[in-house]
Amino acid sequence: MKSYICKINVLLCFLALSAILFSGCNDKITYVPIFKSISLLPDTVSPGGFSELMVVVTDADDEDLVYYYTTSGGSILGYGDTVIWQAPDHEGVFSVQVLATDQDGNQATDSINLVVKRLATSTIITGIAAFTDSTHFDLADSKVFLFNTLEDWENHNAAYSTKANGFGPIVSFRFDNVPAGSYYLDVWKDMDFGNTRNIGDFTGWYGTGTISSPNPKPFTLEAGGTMYAPIQMWVMPGK
Repeated sequence: MKSYICKINVLLCFLALSAILFSGCNDKITYVPIFKSISLLPDTVSPGGFSELMVVVTDADDEDLVYYYTTSGGSILGYGDTVIWQAPDHEGVFSVQVLATDQDGNQATDSINLVVKRLATSTIITGIAAFTDSTHFDLADSKVFLFNTLEDWENHNAAYSTKANGFGPIVSFRFDNVPAGSYYLDVWKDMDFGNTRNIGDFTGWYGTGTISSPNPKPFTLEAGGTMYAPIQMWVMPGK
């Protein structure tokens, strides 16, 4: 009788242990996203200026991550792990909190500060170039040009140039210490690397009009002033 009871107890213990092991093998191990870095370029801007915010987050599940941004001042332009932070129109130190979440709802957060400071002796032009009707175009590596006259703009004889920051359908740009005067401004991405403006290139200008009838407008930059230039981008059509 004792032998029978012992065998029953052994069997029950075996079944219980098997259930625990089986359950453990079928539980999915979840991983929380981990922030590796968060950075701003530049980390100090003038009121209304722009900074590129870049975050690097790892997820051991290799799942797609969604990013949410909450800022104490200014606004976030774009989406994903690289966005543009437009500063508010007044000085101060402002923060943005970034929340990264994976498909299982696991989350991680981090934050960074942006210093907004008026530089009275510096003449600055800032702006964004954007496609407003599509999210499929990439403006990475676009260049921004300043021209002294309309004739220079027509002949693409630029006085100053800089590279836009960011990628996707919206990028930012900045000129520092530009001499006071009147200028024309445009943005161009040379899609075929042909060094000439061709069909399919991305282009935009400060002013009005459409891609078939552009109307660039000059603006005057005063010494120590700051100019904001939003640029509507277009795809150059065939002739």
